[in-house]
Amino acid sequence: MARISVNYILLCGQFLLLLTVLLLQCLEGIHSQNSSVTEAAASGQGATMEPQDNMSLHLPAEQYEYRPPSPVVLCSYLPDEFVQCQDPVDHAGNTSAFHEMGHGCVTWGGQTQKEVNRTPVICSALDDIECAGPREFLRGEVPCIKYTGHYFITTLLYSFFLGCFGVDRFCLGHTGTAVGKLLTLGGLGIWWFVDLILLITGGLMPSDYSNWCTYY
Repeated sequence: MARISVNYILLCGQFLLLLTVLLLQCLEGIHSQNSSVTEAAASGQGATMEPQDNMSLHLPAEQYEYRPPSPVVLCSYLPDEFVQCQDPVDHAGNTSAFHEMGHGCVTWGGQTQKEVNRTPVICSALDDIECAGPREFLRGEVPCIKYTGHYFITTLLYSFFLGCFGVDRFCLGHTGTAVGKLLTLGGLGIWWFVDLILLITGGLMPSDYSNWCTYY
């Protein structure tokens, strides 16, 4: 009887061991099935996200803006050799036009640096130059000086030798007073002498307020 009981116990143990193995295999199968489902869901999520990434690639590019780290500088910072500037605007004494525009020359000329007005001028970047910001801008303090072909030495010689006929005033554009000087023969010499002094001291200048041209 002892042998039967021992064999019976061993048989029951093997049966329990078999049930344990089968139970473990079932649990492993369930776990693998759950993992495959989660992977499929994750892959499906990735597939749905991929078109969004593609859509973001096809979005229009951001409009270019100047940023300090950028190698492209503002057009207004370009050196003078890369820009082309216009001449100062001539307002011809119109102060209202000057205040409306904000730049330009109301008066021209001057004998000293303090007498000469200065104004910014309109400049633009050259066509082949790449730069950020507006390509047309205001720059500099250009003196309100213009030259129209009047030379001091030439005018002084005219005044000394032909001043009694008003040639000096004709050359400078003072036509009205030049005719009076011609008719009076230089004011009988007095007008001739006065104009000579005015010319030397800077009191007699071209009628268009231009400066004397210089010899080089």
